Formats: sequence, structure tokens, C-alpha cells
Amino acid sequence: MQKVFRRTALAIRQHERRAVKRKEKNLRQWATTQRQQNTAFGRDRSARLKEEKLNRREDYELGPIRPKRDVGDLKSKYGTLDNQALQGLPLPQKELFKRLEPFGGKYLNIWKGDRVVILEGPDKGKIGIISAIDGKKAKVTVKDLNRVDIQIPQVFVEKENPDQRPVSTIDGPMDINSVRVVATIPGKDGNLKDVIVKQFVNTNFRKTRSGYSWSRMIPGLDIIVPWPKREKRVVKPKADTPSDTLRIDVDVQSYIPTLLRPPMPRSVIDELRNKFSVFRTRHEPEYIAAKEAEEQAKLDQKKTIKAMRTPLMEAKRKERKMKKKLAKKQKLTPDMWEKIGKTIAAKKGYVGKEDSGPTPEVLPA
Repeated sequence: MQKVFRRTALAIRQHERRAVKRKEKNLRQWATTQRQQNTAFGRDRSARLKEEKLNRREDYELGPIRPKRDVGDLKSKYGTLDNQALQGLPLPQKELFKRLEPFGGKYLNIWKGDRVVILEGPDKGKIGIISAIDGKKAKVTVKDLNRVDIQIPQVFVEKENPDQRPVSTIDGPMDINSVRVVATIPGKDGNLKDVIVKQFVNTNFRKTRSGYSWSRMIPGLDIIVPWPKREKRVVKPKADTPSDTLRIDVDVQSYIPTLLRPPMPRSVIDELRNKFSVFRTRHEPEYIAAKEAEEQAKLDQKKTIKAMRTPLMEAKRKERKMKKKLAKKQKLTPDMWEKIGKTIAAKKGYVGKEDSGPTPEVLPA
């Protein structure tokens, strides 16, 4: 069975190595695709900006005789934005953390339903409610503010809609740094007032089943600003149909577990997982017994080979064992050491040669 277990362990390690390589490959492909999309998006945006600059210059120079541009395909789409260009692409991780850092970074302290004031753009100074937050693009959408016209493909224009124009007005997303939270806090006179919070500090981190929960506090004032109330999801109960099972039949205990028999036939297990999988770690008793029998047969075969020795082979084997034991027990005497030294010196050519050098002086210890 050790061979089977070793084969399973090798297969698992090989699968893990392949999974790591596959993950690295997918990451490289994702980075390449992301880079290509960013390049195409930037090229398209630069082309549109360049075209608009040329058109504006031409309109300024020609004055009343400037060309009419809202004709042809642009008759109803002139001045609108492409939805994909409006939404943008996910930001790189470094740029994303840089933009989200003033708002808590990984643990955002701005959320859907917060009242915010817009700091730039045509709606500067107006207060609205956040309707959506995109954490991958660092953008927020404020309800009924920053309205923009977008193009709608003709295939998405509903026939029942009385307005058949391929244009729609939506709330455009804006950079998260373009808004600040408006909080209601008690003033010095005890009355509530709205203030613009420049920065929050996260506190009271708690571990929950779904992750972490935290509170947001205004630094310096130590006032915790509550989160916006979430809308409760109202689930309408479905009407019963003749095909539904009655409650009285559902509550009947139809399965009683026992310790004397398995909860399901053994053949069902082979249908749930591959019986001949190389990753299998649990085996049936019959399979284990068969493998142990194979190993025992190999051991018996080795014993049979040992039993087929001739008397001469057995005698030589015993003689070798005795020599090994004597070699371990035998100790070298001083005479033996002297002979060994002479033999080594003779091989090196020092025997019979006079030493021409000075005799070294033996210093007292």
C-alpha cells in the first residue's frame, strides 16, 4: 500500500504545481488584457479630445458660417457620450489604493445612502444621496445629479417605449474624491446642524460571519457618524400550486439514521466520485487486502530465493559474516601501527633517504 500512497502524494503535489503555474498564467493573461484595454481606452479618449479641440477651434474661427455637425448619424446623438467610455475601466491596484486612501482604503467609510456634497463640476455645491459605489474604479453615482446623455444602441430601444430616440439621460459616475460626506451632528447650542466631513477615522473593528464591521468617527470631535439605513428586502411569498408538497407531508420524518447500516448503498459512492481516481486516499477493504497480498507474495518470493542456496554458498556466506565480526572486534596493536607506518612511508619514497634539513628542536611543553 505504500506504493499506492506514494503515487497519490506525487499526483497531489504535481496537481498543486500545475495549479500554481495555471494561476500565474491566468494572472499574466489578465494583466496583458487589462493593459491592452487601457491602451485602447486611452487612445480612443485622446482621439475624441483632439477632434473636439479641432472642432472648437474651427467653430471659433468660422463664426456664423461654422459647419453644422448634428447631421446624418449624429443628428440625434450629437453631444452624447458612449456608455463604455463613461463607465471607464478598473484602475490599477496602486492607483486604486491611492484614490481610496482618504476614504479608509480597504475599509471604506463612505457608503450607499450617504448624503454628500459635490465639490466640482456643473453641480458643484449641491447635496445628494449616493445611489451606487464602484470600489474597483473609485467612482460614485449621486442620485439625480451629474446628469449626462448617453448613446443607446438601436437594438436596445424597446418598441413599446414611446420615446424612440437612441439617447437616454442617466446619473453619470464621478470620481470619489469629488464628493464629501455631509453629516448631521449636534452643535455648541445643542441643535443639530449639517457639516461637511473632510475625513473620517475607522474604529470599533469587529469580526463578523461575513467579514469585518467597523464604525466611522470624526477625528478631533470623537463623534461616531452612523451608517445610512439599508432598505429591507421585501420577499413576496409565492402562491401555492397543485404541484407543491403539503406542509404536513414535509414535516413527516421519513429517514431514521442507524448505526447498523450505511445511509446509502456503496454503489452510490462510486457514482459521486471517480472510483479509479489517482487522488483517491480512502480505499475499500478488499482493495487493501489484495495489495497486502501482493506485497506478501513479493516477500515470499525473496525468501524462496534465499532458500535455494547451495551448501557451498551458505558456507561462504557464514564465513563472510564471521570475518566481518572479527574485523569489528579486532584491535590494532603498536606493532601493527608501526608496520602500517613503514608501508605508507615506503610507498611515498621516504625510507632510506637522509634528511638534509636541520633537526627540529623539541620545545618543552
